[in-house]
This record gives sequence, structure tokens and C-alpha cells, in this order.
Amino acid sequence: MIRALGGAAAIVLGGYYMVGGFGGYSRVVDRPPAEVAAALDDLDIAEQPGAPGTDPARSGGVQPIFAHARTADGVTWTVMSGKDVAVTMTAHLAPVDGGKRTKVTVSVARGNAPDDFVSPAFRSTGTATGLFTMAVDAELDELTAPPPTDPATCAALFERFQEGALASEDLQTRDSLKDAIGDVAAAGTRIAAYEAEARRIGCPTDAKGEFRGPENRMKPAEPVSQEERERSGRISTRPGEPMLDPTPR
Repeated sequence: MIRALGGAAAIVLGGYYMVGGFGGYSRVVDRPPAEVAAALDDLDIAEQPGAPGTDPARSGGVQPIFAHARTADGVTWTVMSGKDVAVTMTAHLAPVDGGKRTKVTVSVARGNAPDDFVSPAFRSTGTATGLFTMAVDAELDELTAPPPTDPATCAALFERFQEGALASEDLQTRDSLKDAIGDVAAAGTRIAAYEAEARRIGCPTDAKGEFRGPENRMKPAEPVSQEERERSGRISTRPGEPMLDPTPR
């Protein structure tokens, strides 16, 4: 499943995992391990933001192959590049409270496939870990989500989130690379807080991959007559005269 909070949020989340903002992942879920494993079975890595691994042109013309399997203590996803392993990603499931609950952690290991034949999302364990963490977390959110609430309440919550993000002057400025990285982390924190509140009251946080494409809102330029262009003094099409007026203004 693909978690999305509108186009801007998806971009911020992508930036967040690119700079390693998630770190180590650990979450205790109020479900037994078998139920958690069953919920993770339909996790499709290729459906995550950016559709990683779906464009062979980005992996030396080799189409990655995705496979997953249950293990003794979790579920493992393997991304193959031909006969070589690009990356393995594992969700480890440890029973808690006598098996009533489950502690979920993740690990990622780079395989032996050369970078030239591996999709960009899987070349770095840091990037792959962030992407995998987001995917696992989204599945667990769906598993533990409360009953749906009134759509109007959810819409109002999201509107407040958007207004708060846009009203932050600090997030609208970029004085340096350090400032930009800090803004990404701050935006990630805001999104996490929004999602926690949304889940608490039963609002969906999973758009199931339905992203809206960009809209073309550019208007065609107003036509300018030849006379107006010449009168402006900036351009001339008269024979024997330079097209641009070099005189300083």
C-alpha cells in the first residue's frame, strides 16, 4: 500500500527517507505475530512512492524481480537483478506478552548485484531502509486502524494540517543545505503527528497509490503586435538595424 497525504506530503516523506530521517525502526503492534505476518503478505515494494524497480532503464536494462517469503521470525522481501541479489529486506516479528502483541523491527542487506544493474532505490541500504520502513509502517497502520469516522472530520483535520504547514515561515525559506535538511526533518515530524491523530480518530492515511497528476494552469501569453514590440525599444525587425537595442536603460 502507498501512504499519501497529498502530493506535497508524499514528496516530503520521500525526502525524509532519502536523508535517513527514520533511523532504526521498532514498533509494538496489538496483534499476534501470525496476524501481523498475514497483513504484511500483501506488501508490494514496487507500489511504494516512486514505483521503485519498475523502470528497467534505471537498472541497466535489467527488470528487477520481487519475491517475498515467510521466515521463522518474520517476512523477507528479496529484489533480484538477474541472477544476483540487489537487496533483501526483512520485517522481524517477535512475540510480546505471551504472543498477544508483536514487536516489529526491520533490517536491510545489500546483495552482490553491481550498482549499474540495480534500481537507485536499492543501491543504498539507507534509502532502501527508509522506503521499506514506510511500507511496513503503512501496512501496520492499516491493520490497526480504528473504524472509519465522519469524512468531514477527516477533511477538517487535513485542512488544519495543510494550513499549519503553509503558515510556517521557517519551512518556506532555505538559507543553506543544513537549513533545508532541518526543514525536511521538521516536515516529517509534522506529518507523523498528523498521521498519529488521524489514526486515533479513524481517518484514513493510505491513499492506496492514487496520486493525482500535475495540473497545467499556465495561460497562453497575450499576443503582442509588431508595433508594440518596436515601440518598446527592445527589439526591431527593420532592415539594417540591430534586432536588440544595446543602449543601457
